Amino acid sequence: MKLSFNKFKRLSNEQERKIKSEMSSEDTGVIHLDDVTHFYQNDSSPTIENLNLRIKHGEFISILGESGAGKTTTLRMIAGFEKISSGYLRIGGQLVGSNFLHVPPNHRNLGVVFQDYALFPHMTVYKNIEFGISKLEENKKDIINNILSMVGMPGYENKYVHELSGGQQQRVAIARAIAINPIALLLDEPFSNLDRVLGRELRKDIKKISTNTETTTILVTHDREEALAISDRVAVVSNRKILQIDTPEHIYNNPLTPDVAKLVGPCDFIQGNYNKNYVETSFGKFGTKFLEKIDNSEEVLVLIRPSDVNLSPSSTNDKNALGRVISREYKGEYDEYEIISESGEIIHSRVNNLEKFSIDSKVFVNMSNERSVLVYKK
Repeated sequence: MKLSFNKFKRLSNEQERKIKSEMSSEDTGVIHLDDVTHFYQNDSSPTIENLNLRIKHGEFISILGESGAGKTTTLRMIAGFEKISSGYLRIGGQLVGSNFLHVPPNHRNLGVVFQDYALFPHMTVYKNIEFGISKLEENKKDIINNILSMVGMPGYENKYVHELSGGQQQRVAIARAIAINPIALLLDEPFSNLDRVLGRELRKDIKKISTNTETTTILVTHDREEALAISDRVAVVSNRKILQIDTPEHIYNNPLTPDVAKLVGPCDFIQGNYNKNYVETSFGKFGTKFLEKIDNSEEVLVLIRPSDVNLSPSSTNDKNALGRVISREYKGEYDEYEIISESGEIIHSRVNNLEKFSIDSKVFVNMSNERSVLVYKK
């Protein structure tokens, strides 16, 4: 079964975008995983279970999770490299995967960028990019030159892979993926082999390309900074399931579970007793917010983000001070302090490094801008 996605290149950019947009609907999106489950052969436990995900035209989605969570398997199912055990996968409104149907990868018109780049070392940059373009395509040279300019590599068409840096090789891999004018771009941890500065630069460029070409993009990553920085929505995956999917801001500020909170940002959890929109803890009393009904006097789990914790000095003999500094790490832009309460609970605070607190000094703990802490049922 061959999908009717191909042969966009003879059209104008506006016509291409219109066709791709029409392949999306409120019901199916551009890509729709409907109750999808996947088993590897001879495994008794699923790799991914009852997954539901709908991605709209032009949307940039990140699938964020730790190693073994099932995120790469999800990408491979979408690409067609893995078969679905149950459920349904639709691309552009057409069924491409189920337990009775499997459309092969080369008929899905998806651009894939692998973690190891997967470039052909015996080919030039030009030949690598040309590889996926239809033999019937006219103006190949113009298309490839335009794409090389788009990824910031004009003039590199005659270079071989071994003559390129890691960042340049990844740009060529991206160029090859978008050269086929895909209905969607799939990125499998594309920055993991790059240093942090180069990775940041490249992810900005990918976001710009995705936005300018209105290309639906799925990024698989274990790096929360990447996911939060460039995504329209983030799907947090753990233990074979999507725990939460939302905008980066909402998912960071309102994680549905402690597991989500830990995956999207550094945090500590301490015990508390909830009463009338406040929570009593071993570090003091804080205003609260919650995502589920909490009864007065109920024991709760309190989420503390290091960036929200302000410290103020106290005298050594001050009995009202509720924390003691036990360690300090210099992080460049800030100092990170480890604070222990009298009950032995530990939280962290990220403080402007112009302020200094000595080890064993007593401190008061407050939330920045009187920020409310999030509490969960135990």
